[in-house]
Amino acid sequence: MVFLQLKAGVRNFFAPYMDMVEDKILFPYTLGNQVIDHERWNENGVRIPVSKGVWLATDSIPLSVTDLFIGHSAGDIMCFCHYYPNWIIPHRPSAFASLGLLPIKEQFTWLKSLFTNAKIHTVFDGGISGRVADCKVATWQIGKSARFSLVDEHGEFYCNKKKYRIPVGNFSLNRFEDCPASVQVSEPINPKHHLKRSTNPLQTG
Repeated sequence: MVFLQLKAGVRNFFAPYMDMVEDKILFPYTLGNQVIDHERWNENGVRIPVSKGVWLATDSIPLSVTDLFIGHSAGDIMCFCHYYPNWIIPHRPSAFASLGLLPIKEQFTWLKSLFTNAKIHTVFDGGISGRVADCKVATWQIGKSARFSLVDEHGEFYCNKKKYRIPVGNFSLNRFEDCPASVQVSEPINPKHHLKRSTNPLQTG
C-alpha cells in the first residue's frame, strides 16, 4: 500500500507525527525529546530503523489513554488504522507507538510508565521478527525477559535458564507460552497491509 491509498482520515490523524520531504515521508523516533532516527516511507517501500527511540502518535493526555498499540513501524500502524479506523475517531483515547525493527525492553518500559492506564495491543507483522516481538512484549509486561535467536531455521529462546527450540514455521506467541514463565498479557493483532520493506537479520537479545 502507498501513502495516498490510505483513507484521508488516517492521513489527517497522523499528519502531526510525520514530515514530508520531497518524495519521502519521515517518521521521527525520539529519545529524551531528541530525534535520533527516522523511518522512511516512499514509493519503493518502508525502511524501518533499528533504534533506541520511539515513534509516538496520540492526541490524548497520557493518563487518559485506554488503548496503546505497539508495532515495528509507523507504516504498519497507519495501515492497521486504515482497516480499523474506529481507533482514531475523535475523542477515542488511543495511542500508537513504533519501536523499530528490533524492539528493546527500555522502549517498552518507558511507554508503560507513560500510559499507566492503557491496555496494550501489539500490531507486529506475521513474520518471524513480528512473532518474536509479540513474545518479547508478553515477557516484558510481567517484568521478565527472554533471549531470542535464529539458528538453523529454528527460533531459540532461553527462559528460566532453559533453552527452547521451535521451528520457525511453528514459532508463535502461543507456542512461546508453553514456557512456564510466559503468560499472554497483550493482544497480538496482525496488521493487514502490503508494505515492502528492507529487513535486518534476526538476532535479538
